[in-house]
Amino acid sequence: MESWNGPASLLFTVLSLCSGPGSQAVSHSWMYFYLQSISISELPDFSKVGMLDDLQIDYYDSTLEEVESRQQWIADGFSAEYWKQQKEITDNLHQHLSMLLIPIHPLFDISYIQGIWGCTQSGNMFNAILKFNVPDIGEIGCDIAKEKCTGTGFLAMFNNHLNQLNLTDGPELRSSCGQDLQRALQLGEQALERQVAPEVRVLKMKPTATEGQSLRCIITPFYPRAINATWLKNRQVVSQGYKVTVLPNYNETYWMELVIELQSNDLEMYTCQVQHSSLSETLILKGGVGEPRGAGPMLGLMAVLAMVIGAV
Repeated sequence: MESWNGPASLLFTVLSLCSGPGSQAVSHSWMYFYLQSISISELPDFSKVGMLDDLQIDYYDSTLEEVESRQQWIADGFSAEYWKQQKEITDNLHQHLSMLLIPIHPLFDISYIQGIWGCTQSGNMFNAILKFNVPDIGEIGCDIAKEKCTGTGFLAMFNNHLNQLNLTDGPELRSSCGQDLQRALQLGEQALERQVAPEVRVLKMKPTATEGQSLRCIITPFYPRAINATWLKNRQVVSQGYKVTVLPNYNETYWMELVIELQSNDLEMYTCQVQHSSLSETLILKGGVGEPRGAGPMLGLMAVLAMVIGAV
């Protein structure tokens, strides 16, 4: 399970909705992640991050009022008409989410809604996705093919209103998303296929007022994001009971931390094991002693930067 510091950064929210840290990508995705907030002074009332697989491609918020490309090959590869359409779609979604959030905010003390719109490709199959989630309240999911949205939890009370939403452009949007995904994959082939090998370090952490003695396995920098990292105890995989955090670094790589509370003072019982597509062999590091294992000298600096970012 991945953990996050709340809605302080939409990009971190994005990653919490992406595939888990131990998974390997079997498809491609072209996704837009939205955050509609109210009464959160440090956030714009609406923001959006576009992602091609695990690479950020654009950004928008209500203070900018423009969709900004985060990759030059995306900016150059799509027409001015495309960016105009993205602005129109974003403005419409902003309006719909505002209409949904304003009436439920005083009822449930909800301060933000997060959502996903986009499509995925697996082989020759395309699937369009449109979801909104209100933390602790419920979710709204839209079946684009059937042009119907349905609420769950407390949001089921809005189903009559949801049925009035105009999704008649759904099939066209699904087709358009699939075409955009294909073009972006061609344009971004080099960026998506790059490999950055991680470095691994295991640190022994002192007990705190709320937690006992623990070990922290820090893995950074790496790309792509799909990675298989786990704790072993007496050479056996620990399947639960430790905390996993994944955050983006400043240079389009990722930082990962696995924290396990010790059940024994024998540190040799614990091993952090890391497998990644950039590595020719599995990285294994025991007990919090010794030099970092891996490909690069940047682990210390990257870990500090990621922890500072995560604390924002």
